[in-house]
Amino acid sequence: MCVQHQLQLLLFLAGLSLTKSYSVVVIGGGWAGYSASSTLASSSGADVEVTVLEASPRNSGGGLAGGWRTASGRPVEAGIHGFWREYQNTFRVMRDEIGLDLDDVLSDFTPSVLFSKNGRVATAPVLATSARKGSKSSKSSNPILSSISGSLPPPLDTALLADFDEKRLNLQDRISAVGLLSGWADFGQEDPDSWDRYDKISAEEFFLDYGGVTPNLYAELVSPMLHVLPMGPGSDISAAAALSCFHVFALQTRGAFDVRWAKGSLSDLIFDPWRVKLEEKGVRVEGGKRVNGIERAEDGDGMVVTAEDGSEYTADAVILAVGGTSAAKLKEGSKALKEAEGAKRVEDLRGVTCVATRIWLEPAPSPTTGLGGGAYSSTTLPKAVARAMGESPIAVVGAGVLLPELEETGFCIYDLQRMHAEQHMAEDTACLEVDMYRADGIADMSDDEIVELALRAVSSALKIDPLQVKVVDKAIVRARNAVSHFNIGSAAASPGIKWGRNVYACGDYIDRQGHASWSTEKAVVTGKQAAERVAKDLGLKGVKARVIPAAPDTPQLSNLRRLAKSIRRVSGAQRLPVPVPWTIGKWIGKGARP
Repeated sequence: MCVQHQLQLLLFLAGLSLTKSYSVVVIGGGWAGYSASSTLASSSGADVEVTVLEASPRNSGGGLAGGWRTASGRPVEAGIHGFWREYQNTFRVMRDEIGLDLDDVLSDFTPSVLFSKNGRVATAPVLATSARKGSKSSKSSNPILSSISGSLPPPLDTALLADFDEKRLNLQDRISAVGLLSGWADFGQEDPDSWDRYDKISAEEFFLDYGGVTPNLYAELVSPMLHVLPMGPGSDISAAAALSCFHVFALQTRGAFDVRWAKGSLSDLIFDPWRVKLEEKGVRVEGGKRVNGIERAEDGDGMVVTAEDGSEYTADAVILAVGGTSAAKLKEGSKALKEAEGAKRVEDLRGVTCVATRIWLEPAPSPTTGLGGGAYSSTTLPKAVARAMGESPIAVVGAGVLLPELEETGFCIYDLQRMHAEQHMAEDTACLEVDMYRADGIADMSDDEIVELALRAVSSALKIDPLQVKVVDKAIVRARNAVSHFNIGSAAASPGIKWGRNVYACGDYIDRQGHASWSTEKAVVTGKQAAERVAKDLGLKGVKARVIPAAPDTPQLSNLRRLAKSIRRVSGAQRLPVPVPWTIGKWIGKGARP
């Protein structure tokens, strides 16, 4: 027997092991951080100590997606988050890693109603097979369209079956949207060349100058969607981000725009049980640990992470699971991050400020019943609000709803009595939430001023008389520059999973040219990918990301992509997007050649 085997036998008999012990520190505990930690905790054949450092002293988990309770015991969140049909990796985590029954924590797929500054524009239908037995997808009021809807490829199914307000969008407006097929087919969701090409122009320029949509369609439909999905005006969102976002959230598969909503606080329903599962796997989750330093250990092999309270952690690898602007702040004071080649442009990343306003009102004398969408069909919000939101408890509103404070601010209105079980059961209050995006100036207001603005915004958007209500309680969450801003050039600054030796990152701003996903789904995917990369570099066994690929192109889109490539090859347009035919005159007038 060789010396090594003799030593292994002696150590085994003594209850010891030659297996190397590793430590990984995950900074941030939202979807990305918890996904990375859960994936690492699945390691076999190695001793891995995973520590999650949460900035929040509440230790509630979830980062921006999580929440807490007020002194009066009412639940608060940093905004309401939807779960789109193609969040396949997110759903698998909820089922397989947390052990949740999706129907217990999420509503059925719910339609959303879109409003521009001029009023209601459209109701997005639920198109694909519903999540629950017995539930049905939406039908068009036009019997001919209903009969052919099953054979329509995306995005024609959404375009034809959505219930548009004819006063807002006429036939010419809707036909002009056909021009967007050119850019949609030309832009490869996971193609670096496409991202480079479309990341250099604004979404507004693409839609109007290349896509050929009418100014009215842009103002009434496209612009409001930009304000609440990538969260900004078209002039300050890159065309690449807009095309990717719209593809993932609405166009990639039949029913891609179908959304489910949590039946309560994400902390209560998802992150609290997830934290328990992580701790059962040996993961240590520590709250109140706002990190302010990441440096290399003196031996040069490991990392040292310090928190504001003086706590210090040594690690073989560090995973940053924080937002891009937070990562940039950490880089400012960290020599190790400054030297990381993969983080060289992280300071160019920008953030969007969001303000979540949850308002508890004195309930109406009697409930309004028979309402559509949502987990529940009744509410005690004011009758005018209930009737205006009769199709759905979610109203998606573009910017500029006749209020100067909202000139560049889009927002969503939620009737939480029809969405959350706890609010539905409450007899002493009615609960309304207004989440505002690109809300820098609003974040500087007082709580009372924000509540007053939110109520005026609801009245203005829904075209109802000013609300005369009694506010029982309120909770305002200001997330300053906390949401990723996908402005022109942002994809070029988007870092990959590995930043340098021992340093990794995950989140929705990471690897934009990679897996075609957004928001929560992108955070989950990159969290798992970061864990897998750490395991590969450290030699850990049994750690697999097992990421579900994004939905493949439909046959129709595949054919369009081949046509787009042929047109680009024949036209010689290698840099800018290829404009649709009816915009060529505009380009000739400019003396420009795409």
